[in-house]
This record gives sequence, C-alpha cells and structure tokens, in this order.
Amino acid sequence: VMTIKCDLWNRSGVLPDGPLNAAVGETVMFNTTLTPTETSFLAVAWNFNNSMTIITSTNSGNITGPGYEGRIILFPSTASLELRSLTLNDTGEYSVFIFQADGTVHAGRTTLVIYGEQILKSKSIIDFAIFKHVYVTLNISVFTRNWMKDGSELTPTDNMILSDNNRVLTFNTVNRKDNGEYFCQISNPISSDGAKYIMIVNYGPENVQIKGPNKINIKGALKLTCSAESTPSARFTWFLNGTEILTNSAEYVKEEVELSDSGNYICQAWNKITERTSSSAVHRLSVTGICLC
Repeated sequence: VMTIKCDLWNRSGVLPDGPLNAAVGETVMFNTTLTPTETSFLAVAWNFNNSMTIITSTNSGNITGPGYEGRIILFPSTASLELRSLTLNDTGEYSVFIFQADGTVHAGRTTLVIYGEQILKSKSIIDFAIFKHVYVTLNISVFTRNWMKDGSELTPTDNMILSDNNRVLTFNTVNRKDNGEYFCQISNPISSDGAKYIMIVNYGPENVQIKGPNKINIKGALKLTCSAESTPSARFTWFLNGTEILTNSAEYVKEEVELSDSGNYICQAWNKITERTSSSAVHRLSVTGICLC
C-alpha cells in the first residue's frame, strides 16, 4: 500500500510558502518541513519548472541534472536542498517528491525569485542638478522607493511632482518652504538602503527692518539694529541722510551722539548668492540738545 501525502500540492506542501527571494551570486536553502531521520529515504526527486531535473537521489546513487553540478547540496536526513551561485535563470518553480520506505510520499513546491542586483551601500545614490527646476533622482534598480522630508513622510505639494515610479522628485518652482532634508528609502526583498539630500533654498533679503530709539539726548549712547529674512545671511550697509556711514554690520553703535547724528537712517541688506538688495523703511532719529551728563 502506498500513501501519497499531497493534499497540499496546490500550495506549498513540505516546502515553505513562496516566493523565496535572493540575489544573483547568492545561495538559497530549500528547507523541507520534515523531521530529520536516520532512515534513508527510498528516493528524492527535485525538479525545476516541472520539467528540468535538479537531482534524483536513490539507494543506487545520485543523478544531478545539467547545470547543477557543483551548485547543489542535498541533505539526506530532511531532503532539503541548497542551491548556490544563483543566476537570473534560476527564477521559477521548484518541486520535490520524497519517497519513504513505508510507502509514504511527501510532495511540495515553492517559487524562487532572483533579483539582478543588490542595493549597494553608497553615499551618492541621489544625484541632483539645480537649474530653473530642481530634480532629485534615484538612479538604481529597486523594488520600492519611499521619500521623506525632515523625518516625516513626504506629501508632494503643488510645486512637486513624483514620477518614474517615485524615482524622480521634481520641483517646478522652488519655494522657501522646500528648504530641508529629503530622504529616500529604497528596498527590494533582499536589501535596502537610503540616502539624504539637504536642500538649501537661497532667498531674500526680505522684510528689512531697523529697531532702535527715535529720540535720544546728546552725548547719549546709540544702538540701531538691522534685520532681514535671508538665506544666506545678508550683509548690511548703513546710510545717514543718503551717505554711507557703516558697512558689513547688523548694528550701528555710537557711544556719544552729537546733534549731527540726527536724521534719516536707512539699512540696506544684500544677499551674495541671490545678488539681491533690499532697503529698510526710513528710521528717523532726533538728537536733543539736553545733555543728561
């Protein structure tokens, strides 16, 4: 009497659920679910895509199929199979029949998917160029790509487009809010990696302002401060009544003012990257003749 245990043949049987994943050049192990036994199996037959013999093992010896010499190891206690030096052509379905001395036959099948390349660890995964638009691209064959910005999942805004299966992030018009750290996580079933790109959006100067007193007594100490919204930081030049009085300083300081320090102060901000200039509103200062000495 022969008992054939193949009620799971339309699924995995004695083999793990597929697909199994591996890369070119690696090794894969097809482990059966059988408990190791000291009693030899009558026969074990491994096949590829239901037509190509990988190995047939009987008490008389082993017969290895073409292309598998030196690439396989059959473990006799469980009928598990190790396959080495994988190639893209090894992608497909693998099946096994295991014949025991008591007439029981175990069967199983699973699939194997070989990927052509692992994701290589690299600091230059992201290539970019800045023109009128900004393109941040990921140049590698991957399974999934996920983009993040400043530690959170990236939600494209009106000026962003994700294209080519999330490989390319395009900024049609770069805004100040686009400033930040962009991170792309890439993965396939056998490997993963990520890379970041820090985008610095240069802008300004904008909103140039002078802060300080509008009235001061003669011989008093004067301090005016100029600020501007700018990346990189702006360079400041001070004017009094149209005449330049100080450059390259955000502060105008005078220990003792004179009556001649009265007038209209303007601060001009300049951004060396954008090459833009912007001036503050006129700051009127009156110096009185009363000295609180």
